[in-house]
Amino acid sequence: MSKDLIGICDLTHTATGSYATNLMPYPIASIKSYLMHFSENKDDFEVKIFKDPKKFIEWYLSNKPKIVGFSNYVWNKELSCELAREIKSKDPDTLIIFGGPNFPLDDPSREKWLKQHTEVDLYIIGEAEESFTKIIDIWHKTHDLNTIKTTDVIGCFAIVNDKLFKSSEFSPRIPKLDSIPSPYLEGYLDEFLSDSKLSPLLESNRGCPFTCTFCVDGIKDRSRVYYKEVSRFEKELEYIATHYEGKVLTLADLNFGMYNQDIEISNAIANIKEKFNYPYYIQVSTGKNNKPKVLKCAEILKGSMSLAASVQSLDKEVLTKIKRKNIQEDQLLDMTKAGNKMSANTYSEVILALPGDSKEKHMDTVLKLADSDMNLISMYQCMILEGSEMGSKSSRDQWKMGTKFRVLPKCYGVYNFDGKEILCAEIEEICVTTESLPIEDYYECRLFALTEGLFYQDRVLVEMYRFLENFGIKASDVLRQLHKNKEKFSEKLLALYSSFYNDTRTELWDSKDELREFIKSDRTVIDRYYKGELGKNVLFRHRAIAALELSDSIHDEVFKIIEEMLKIKNNQAYLQYKDYLNELKEFSKLRKRNVFDYEKQYESEFNYDFKTLMEKDFEILPQKLEKSVKVRFFTNDEKKLMIKEQIAERGSDVDGIGKILSRTLGSMLLRNVEFENIAYEQSKKEKMVKEIEILEKDVGINQSPGEFV
Repeated sequence: MSKDLIGICDLTHTATGSYATNLMPYPIASIKSYLMHFSENKDDFEVKIFKDPKKFIEWYLSNKPKIVGFSNYVWNKELSCELAREIKSKDPDTLIIFGGPNFPLDDPSREKWLKQHTEVDLYIIGEAEESFTKIIDIWHKTHDLNTIKTTDVIGCFAIVNDKLFKSSEFSPRIPKLDSIPSPYLEGYLDEFLSDSKLSPLLESNRGCPFTCTFCVDGIKDRSRVYYKEVSRFEKELEYIATHYEGKVLTLADLNFGMYNQDIEISNAIANIKEKFNYPYYIQVSTGKNNKPKVLKCAEILKGSMSLAASVQSLDKEVLTKIKRKNIQEDQLLDMTKAGNKMSANTYSEVILALPGDSKEKHMDTVLKLADSDMNLISMYQCMILEGSEMGSKSSRDQWKMGTKFRVLPKCYGVYNFDGKEILCAEIEEICVTTESLPIEDYYECRLFALTEGLFYQDRVLVEMYRFLENFGIKASDVLRQLHKNKEKFSEKLLALYSSFYNDTRTELWDSKDELREFIKSDRTVIDRYYKGELGKNVLFRHRAIAALELSDSIHDEVFKIIEEMLKIKNNQAYLQYKDYLNELKEFSKLRKRNVFDYEKQYESEFNYDFKTLMEKDFEILPQKLEKSVKVRFFTNDEKKLMIKEQIAERGSDVDGIGKILSRTLGSMLLRNVEFENIAYEQSKKEKMVKEIEILEKDVGINQSPGEFV
């Protein structure tokens, strides 16, 4: 007897040769694991999981399964719906199940959504493992769509007799995550572990106690946190380490470091890394208000984990309106300093155009974070998510939010479904105006994001900022002056700002329907997205152009401005350290000049003790050496591997480099520095004596003076 085929899809666009979202399909693999363990009819099913839409289409057309599930996120909704629509047109009796957070919270909007998407038979809200398994067992007994739609399985929504039918709000949560058999240990993700373009995803807990209105995890149903046993987590991580050749791990935990167990998890990760040199870098959202535990986890992981303080805003009125509780500003400063001392990549996130936001509030937040010495400040726009409180009509009306639409970067493609060409792109809705943020202020804030990205992000000028602190000049002072003087920049930088401004204005559409019609109007439109003419991430793209081509120009502009600032603030200090500033500019240039050209090496001579400055993270004033020292700038093998892996996942074009720069890699994208052994810096007479002694002893004849250590 043949088995019933079930396809479960967590699809993502692959138009650019890489995955638009590069995480392994761990969530749907967990659904498969639960189904194959707890289903009453598990021996009668064969389940396939998919990430690549083309592979899924080929499999579907060859096998015609009667059950297909799709995940629904902002980055794959249109793709999932388009393919579901084609399946329904060929075989109306196929059961199509959707799940995921990209679904409205109120019943009138849910009903409208399901009526617009008649290809969807059933929508499961919340954790889907248990509900999906029960639905499959009911289908196995009845093979009847009407029975499925009127099921009493918790968390299921459908249209019945032209009205919304539901059994309850959310599917049941799983309090013991260990009860879900591990998809890694079951081998369900082996094919994805062998794909160098994907990154492993793992969780140690589920849930979020916070209620941020802009986030799909801010709903009450997900407020309680449930955990996985540390021993189980460690077994999964060891399996990944022995089956995966990359170095990056993404944790799905929403507040890592807030809980006691996270310290144990950190120790488990450190143990695996010591044995297998994996993971080299961990992507995770760290806790919002437990500084000591977060710092302890960062200390255990020794720089592998970025230390996040995602504030979104530091304005009290904005935070109240979005129901956000942040770490206190003094604690934020302490945590950032402590994180920097232990070489953890510190970063924060800021969202533009939140309710109550203004140009002054937004810029003040960014500048305060810069003064806290944060390594990376990611500046996002306010995406309106259907599954968030902010996505509701009441919130939009209450906060007078004006929105526009654009295509998500890399989330587009052309797909052949049994001879039919499908033109598809994902569209996001973003807030661009509020009662206190007019549209022109929005555009100015976007320009400020470019200024911050060029002159602060990723510790690009950290040595300079540390020096200026000695004379009372803060990072915020420099950034304000740079942004104020941006129209006086060099021709190349002016062209970059002009391009950024034009792209920012032209990427936005007033109507989602008009944008969708434009995308589907002609194949040549999608071709323009392929070529990068349309649909690029404007900020990341322009930061990438600057990193690849304009690093020297950036240094020239900022050092010109800070010299004038130091003259005004302390002319005596300027005269004393003028020569040092010239050397510092050269030293900084060589560390950061197109670091993606990782085989390129530079060598130069310096008269200041940069070795000691680096050891003290430039927190001391410079001292001049008695004699100049040669310095070599290069990329070590570990960083080369990291960069190669990122390029393999995201591409080597400008958009791929921009995506890499959007990640919290921080100091990993600086060249290594090697100093000439100062012991060899002796007078000519001393050198001659030393060489004679060596010859007499007949040792070390081939050793060259000035050899690097």
